[in-house]
Amino acid sequence: RLVQCIKLRNSPSPALARKLVAEMLARSLARAALFGFLGSALGTEQADNEAVLAKLKAFEAEFTHFQQESASEMEQLKAASAKEEAALRERIQQLESTEHRRLHATQDASISSNTGSITANSGAIADLQSATDHTWLILCGALVMFMQAGFAMVES
Repeated sequence: RLVQCIKLRNSPSPALARKLVAEMLARSLARAALFGFLGSALGTEQADNEAVLAKLKAFEAEFTHFQQESASEMEQLKAASAKEEAALRERIQQLESTEHRRLHATQDASISSNTGSITANSGAIADLQSATDHTWLILCGALVMFMQAGFAMVES
């Protein structure tokens, strides 16, 4: 049982671990009381009962220590998350307070200056498109020739 409690100590959910450890502690105390009653009724040695009770007390001390550690960890995590949340809220307010973004401010001026250059370069754009089409056709033809040579090598 102690091994199970130690494994639970490393579990991702401290609340679940505390609940399971508390249940195991209650069961162990009930068993100790039952063993104590049966031991005295059957005449077993008192040392065995004292050893069991000592183990239970040590387990109970470890359990309270575990509760204190998990409570302090939880407080630290809450403080850290509150600090991060405050920093994020401040950043959001800072971003919302800016009046205009650059794209919105310069968009109108750039549109009016680009319309004149587009009409002036329409002839150059058509020549570039034709040259690109011819280059693509020559490249594809060369690839087909190399494919034919490769298939001829595979067949031979």
